[in-house]
Amino acid sequence: MKRTFRQHGFALLPLSVALALAGPLAHADDEDLDAAAQAPIETPMYAPGEEPITSEFFHKFTVEGGYGPEGSRLGEDRSGFYNLRYEPSFAWYSPEKRWAKWQVFGRAMLNYSSDENTTGLQEDDERQVEGFSSELREFYVRRNLLGDDPRFAVSVGRQRYYDRFGIWWDDSIESVRFDYNDTFANGFVALGEKFYYYNSDENSLDPREEDITFLMGQYAYRLDGKNWVGVRMQLQNDHSDNDPEDNEDFRGVRLGLFVRGDQIDHALLSDYHLELATLAGRIETPDTVDNFGRVRQGDRENTRGWAVIGEVGKSFPEMTWAPRFSLRAGITDKPDDEFDGFRLNSLQSDRINNPETYSAGAVGSFVRLNMRNLMFYGVGLETRPHDRGHLDLRLSDIYQRNKELGAMSNQDFALRGVGSRRASADRGVGQVFDINYFWEMFPVAYSGRYLNMHLLVNASYFNAGDAMKDVGDDSQVSVGVVVRY
Repeated sequence: MKRTFRQHGFALLPLSVALALAGPLAHADDEDLDAAAQAPIETPMYAPGEEPITSEFFHKFTVEGGYGPEGSRLGEDRSGFYNLRYEPSFAWYSPEKRWAKWQVFGRAMLNYSSDENTTGLQEDDERQVEGFSSELREFYVRRNLLGDDPRFAVSVGRQRYYDRFGIWWDDSIESVRFDYNDTFANGFVALGEKFYYYNSDENSLDPREEDITFLMGQYAYRLDGKNWVGVRMQLQNDHSDNDPEDNEDFRGVRLGLFVRGDQIDHALLSDYHLELATLAGRIETPDTVDNFGRVRQGDRENTRGWAVIGEVGKSFPEMTWAPRFSLRAGITDKPDDEFDGFRLNSLQSDRINNPETYSAGAVGSFVRLNMRNLMFYGVGLETRPHDRGHLDLRLSDIYQRNKELGAMSNQDFALRGVGSRRASADRGVGQVFDINYFWEMFPVAYSGRYLNMHLLVNASYFNAGDAMKDVGDDSQVSVGVVVRY
């Protein structure tokens, strides 16, 4: 149902358009761990006619449509949907881009959706609703070359954080961030808190996201040219008041370890990535008032949990279509009650972030995982039928760890988005078959810049298991085009 725009939301639209802000700047994320340290500072040299770059504008247009259940929620009525999105971006450098000491960056989203459906083409937007909305997604100031050392930088503002599997961070947040980037080590430390959505449809935060401070960090060490090992940390302090609309406050710590490797010359293995995440802290629920005016004290419970997710792959580049076979799996602890066990917070997701092609959930673009009370595994086949073309297939199987807990509440269920239905007390959630065709146009030079276009066609089918018989089988198909300039 289309919402009415709020006055504070209209104030954001001219700000979004005025900034017209830009494609992503590099951060010390998991995908950037192979970046070597920058060379020693020298006086920049320019070719004849070359001018120093002091500012850049970028544009991204996305058009997509499809057919599936309303809001991508299993069990809802199916219908057609379409999304239109324009993302202007801007970057300013001082004194110039090659050795910038100062950078200013911003990125906005202008979105029109016929429905709340989501696909693998677009970055998640939890405020996406039917109709028009705009959002100032990123805006920050960055100081490079701290102490004239290219390894150190600090940035302040709303910045995007993401890791490969999304289970640590996959969102934008107002923060102060210190980055370190060397040849054999890489990391960051950040302190942040969400204050607004900067969205024309809804600027004020959901009560469940208000007054939460995060201290985040990671450190990775390069073992050799192909292997990395690292640690991650996140402290969460929910200091919100006793609000009935905020059903759960968590104060605690998440600690984890990851290892990854690429382009490995082994008979059984070409690449791998493994994440271990642990959780320990305290959960508090608000006081409530029953129909007779009696106050019921909220609960205060200690909680612990863990999750492991990983993928191993083997590539055969010399074979026809250069196939890559992969095994992806994940498992969480088995929670005993609603307070126990691993869970995601508002900064995290189950999204596999892959800026080179497309991003999707751990089991595909349609079915999303809650990373709680969960076990899944899947096999994948990635092929390249022609230059700049990918045809990828994935088959996954999903189970509950504690079947009784999953039947009590969707909050403790393995899947996200199952409408108003509850799972039954069975372990088998179901199987997911996901197929993608991705095509990338050869870049075209125009007015000194490159024009790029991507096409993604996706089809997903969910075969309901015993725990989801009330929901039944479901499917979604979509096609989208992304143009960048």
